[in-house]
Amino acid sequence: RPWKAAFVCVAAAALPGRVVAQATAKVEGEILPAPRGTGGFGYDPVFLVSSLGKTMSELPMEEKNRISHRGVAMRALIAEMKNAGVLLA
Repeated sequence: RPWKAAFVCVAAAALPGRVVAQATAKVEGEILPAPRGTGGFGYDPVFLVSSLGKTMSELPMEEKNRISHRGVAMRALIAEMKNAGVLLA
């Protein structure tokens, strides 16, 4: 029986004395008892993305990058920095 799991990324940008932006992203899934797929690294072959029914290793790179906890958090952080006027568009 698979274990429930999640990849989580918390990103923050700070200037001396203050946090100017922060973002969190999460990908829900399960840890499988045996690896599936040939792409990715680390836990990718055993991390089943629940909503897609595929492991991270089975996803095309474009789709993996679109749902990646790191990618989603960093895109949100950049947007927050732009909204705060710290990063120009």
